[in-house]
Amino acid sequence: MKILLLDATIGTLKEGIKYILFFCAVLLLRLPFLADGYGLDGDSWAVALSSLHWNVTGVYEASRFPGYPVHEFLCSQFVSDSFWVLNLLTATFSSIGILFFVMGLRELRFRLPFLAGFALACIPVVFIHSTTVIDYSIALAFELMAFYFMARRWYWMVGVALGMAIGTRITSGALLIPFVILVLDKDDLQDNLWRILKVALPAIVIGMIWYYPVYHRYGFDFLTYYDVPYPSIMRVFYKFFVEVWGVLGLVAVMLGVLFMFIPEIWWNQTYLFPRAVSVREVVAWLVAIDLYVIAFLKLPMESGYLLPIIPFVILVLGKYLVRPAFIIVCGLFITSSFLFSVSPMDRPDAETPSNISFGLKAGGERLILDVLKGPVISYKSRRENGMSYAHKIIAHTTDIKLPSVLICGQWYNQVISINKDTVRGKVLFVSHVNEMELIHYFARGKQLYYLPMQAELNQQVKGADPVVFGAKVFDPYQ
Repeated sequence: MKILLLDATIGTLKEGIKYILFFCAVLLLRLPFLADGYGLDGDSWAVALSSLHWNVTGVYEASRFPGYPVHEFLCSQFVSDSFWVLNLLTATFSSIGILFFVMGLRELRFRLPFLAGFALACIPVVFIHSTTVIDYSIALAFELMAFYFMARRWYWMVGVALGMAIGTRITSGALLIPFVILVLDKDDLQDNLWRILKVALPAIVIGMIWYYPVYHRYGFDFLTYYDVPYPSIMRVFYKFFVEVWGVLGLVAVMLGVLFMFIPEIWWNQTYLFPRAVSVREVVAWLVAIDLYVIAFLKLPMESGYLLPIIPFVILVLGKYLVRPAFIIVCGLFITSSFLFSVSPMDRPDAETPSNISFGLKAGGERLILDVLKGPVISYKSRRENGMSYAHKIIAHTTDIKLPSVLICGQWYNQVISINKDTVRGKVLFVSHVNEMELIHYFARGKQLYYLPMQAELNQQVKGADPVVFGAKVFDPYQ
């Protein structure tokens, strides 16, 4: 008996060390990418501004609608003058979530849980957004906790984790549908309803509690989003495929689908999930994928919207691919962040290309295909160049001697975060302006300026062309 207990203890200790080492590896891989600002997305900088306001005044202010209170609250507790602090918060949560994914796979008796988890950690959309101040990775971490609790059949905890995910990002509520599918069994109706209640009740209640500060501040007006023009089809494809998976990751997905149709006898290998993982689980995973793909196609603004589908895609591949095929696919996923990137060229935050890069054109936009820089390396280069551009904007406003207004557009949150004010010398920084605001500034004798490409964006967002009111382009590089 003592020998059996000792063996069990040693086995548990070894398993625990494996999990700790895996978590450290995922987190350490992200550390070199945490210092260069809060990210390219202006929403990341908006979160930092909102969190600072909450920290200083104690008053909640949504970074953008419909509000992301869990994330905004967490950031308000750690907001700092150092960019890496909030970025590290995201990276830590992301690494914890991926660890829960691995533990969930272990509970389901999947044969290669660490490989699948590392593949998830390295897919470009997951990696990149785990190094910036954006809510996608925080919400995904809670969703992966719910996945683990579901594997353990801890239904109340599934609801708690989903409630936190909903409080982080309201669209996480869509996962209630696949999780409800997972709790259904061959029992009678009463037992099924009781399990559904265990999941749904805490999820809804906790989500509502977190959104109370948003409701208290804005009423039901928070249930909205910023209406922006639908992008071109080529841009939607670019975000859906290249920005999410990377070039090699996209190859991995296509190979994975192809491998599913190769007869098992050709591989002479067994599958990685046990038979206990049934079609019901697969249906739930596919429903989750479908829900978020449909939501993305309705409003395809950011590739990060698709973050919740990534673990479910890996689960489906793990179910239907035999061991060698799954290893090949995961190998491509792991390298997808570090080789071959496609990024925009004609932008102030364009990457500094390597020696092996090529220009190409798609959808009317010039792009860089870089062989040596993968999406994560390319994104870091773009963050560095974006920070340099924002600093140049601030520095060159001292050249403006008359009272002026500078329309910053997508650069607004980053500029005022770095400047720590909306005013610099004689210049007032604004994001976008409507026609009445343009008339107001023009009537008061303010000289109007706009950053390159922001006049067109202002016209799209606000329906007003600053050039009509005499606005001039302000290019800090000239």
